[in-house]
Amino acid sequence: MVGVPLKASLAAAVSAETDPRRHGGRVFEAARQLGRSWRDIIDFSANINPLGPPRGLKKALDEDFDQILHYPEVRAESLVKKIADLSGLGAEHFLAGAGSTPQIHLLPRVLDLKRPVIVGPAFSEYEAALTAAGLNPQYVLAPENAGWQMNQATVDQVMSRKPDSVFLANPANPTGRLVPPEVLTRLVQECRRLSAWLVVDEAFLDFTEDGRSLLPLAAEQPRLIVLRSLTKIFALPGLRLAYLAAGPKVVARLAAETAPWSLSSPAVTAGLFCLDQKGFRDSTVQGVKIFRRHLLRELEALDLGQV
Repeated sequence: MVGVPLKASLAAAVSAETDPRRHGGRVFEAARQLGRSWRDIIDFSANINPLGPPRGLKKALDEDFDQILHYPEVRAESLVKKIADLSGLGAEHFLAGAGSTPQIHLLPRVLDLKRPVIVGPAFSEYEAALTAAGLNPQYVLAPENAGWQMNQATVDQVMSRKPDSVFLANPANPTGRLVPPEVLTRLVQECRRLSAWLVVDEAFLDFTEDGRSLLPLAAEQPRLIVLRSLTKIFALPGLRLAYLAAGPKVVARLAAETAPWSLSSPAVTAGLFCLDQKGFRDSTVQGVKIFRRHLLRELEALDLGQV
């Protein structure tokens, strides 16, 4: 009989064997290899809200079930309006997508990038998207001796490469390190000085207490693109739900190359419902703090020197 530790790690192991980019979340493949139900798999390979989706989401999806009899909105207009209303920016600043990955792959082709730099350690999909577009991205690593936290010296290294585009996540994936506000501010300024695109992936920012979003700057920085995910904080990776924020001209260019009906009606329903759950994010932040302390205690109790 397969024990829980093996089951828990198999989703990642399947990924390592079948995908050179080492994606996690291969729950259904793991279940097939084990000959078990996917419900038996405990997946530690994907970073999803441990609290699960907001309460009431199943009911909301059921109430709107008959929408599947019709084509969904072409550009998820109702969801974009909700995002815009919550952000204070106009709807012309946003483009909804079926997860951030398709939007990441769209960027190099539409923006005609030539000299991309990735700040690492980083999500593998940045490199995958750039190499698929025929590019050879350079890496600048945050310093290991500083716990992989980006600092001013990292910005200097990035700018020394004379990039036309810079990709990074805040907080970083997989390290979880937030970019200090003063470092983020300088990076924005330096990219603007060089007329370089700055692509900031904020997929996990909602899990932080003091992370600074660059979303408000999308209205004033013409070469800034902010990626936001709804699937991580609301535990919806199976629905594929994300959006990006940028200047209206950039959004229009990207929208022109995005297939219509990219978001299904259930995905739009879920997004509208989740964005109305005002206390959910705060509950998650507090819950994750408790889980983190428990995990650290359990890890410290292990004799890792014998592993």
